[in-house]
Amino acid sequence: MPSFCFWEIGMKGLYVHIPFCIKKCKYCDFNSFSACEKEKDAYLGALILEMEKYRGETVDTVFIGGGTPTSLSVKQLKQLLGNIQNTFVLAGTCEFTVEANPKTLDEEKLETLKKYGVNRLSIGVQSFCDNELSALGRVHTGIEAEETISLAKKYFDNISIDLMCAIPDQTKESFRQNLEKAFSFGLKHISCYSLILEEGTPLFDENEKGNLVLPDEDAEREIYEIAVCEMGKHGYLQYEISNFAKSGFESAHNKKYWQCDEYIGIGLSAHSYLDGVRFSNTDDFSSYIKGEFLSGEKEVLSKEDQMSEFMFLGLRMTDGVSKTEFAKRFLEDLEKVFEKPLSKFKNMGMIEEKGDRICLTKKAISVSNQVMCEFIL
Repeated sequence: MPSFCFWEIGMKGLYVHIPFCIKKCKYCDFNSFSACEKEKDAYLGALILEMEKYRGETVDTVFIGGGTPTSLSVKQLKQLLGNIQNTFVLAGTCEFTVEANPKTLDEEKLETLKKYGVNRLSIGVQSFCDNELSALGRVHTGIEAEETISLAKKYFDNISIDLMCAIPDQTKESFRQNLEKAFSFGLKHISCYSLILEEGTPLFDENEKGNLVLPDEDAEREIYEIAVCEMGKHGYLQYEISNFAKSGFESAHNKKYWQCDEYIGIGLSAHSYLDGVRFSNTDDFSSYIKGEFLSGEKEVLSKEDQMSEFMFLGLRMTDGVSKTEFAKRFLEDLEKVFEKPLSKFKNMGMIEEKGDRICLTKKAISVSNQVMCEFIL
């Protein structure tokens, strides 16, 4: 089946996966684990080899995620960052993000990141409350998170943190305290998302045994509403369901996913989307370090697939979907293609038009998944 691409391709994003952690969190179902230095060196060697497949590609966003990229040593970070710089052409305005855990950042690593072109940090805080961090299996304390953010601000202006809600034993008051602490640092970006219990994780098993006290749906909704309200009061624009930023500091890399732009994925379990084809790397560490990168799984997206994704991913953003951009990409009228779901949700007050754009209303946010599913052709 041929792939379809009806629009002019812009610059790509680059995602690099570092699967190593000090210790796996109780809620995490990503491909991540602890490893010795020898295993990390072998993995970096394989990463560099895989990068060669894309030598000379121009990218305007780089995101190194995990796992915990900053669990690498300074020497390993220099090797990784240096090879990214030497293999890819980084656009002049390139957003270069590295994820970090508060337990794994120090002055030397921050200096290294800055020296090698990183201009945005994403720090996985989750909570500043020690009891909540303990419930999640995080390796850092609230004080360590605060100290890490203060230290990072000496080197980086563009800092994002992750905060989590619906944590075991979390209350509306403790969540407000987390927000107030985050606001005190003058951060440029905050991601705020609910805990999801994934099958196969320790927290999922604990919940199945009845050992967790989780906020009910009403409490979780109220906590989310507190987040939206307080973010707005403190000058953060909600530009996506779970993401808030000061003006001009939205995550350019993540917006590529929601806008169905192209990206290259390097590393264990990494996914790529190029020329209308989505493909993934192996999730087996031994295969990867032998140079057997691809999993063999490939999905060629039809025109209908691409239109559906453009619509339901775009609706995650508060700006919604542009009818003009849809027509430019697919040579189709958005309102005709999705006539039935648009009519249904407009009548229910869950979809609204703002000039050229179609957006979810505030009423629809709490049931956004159900709404978006109806835009699959």
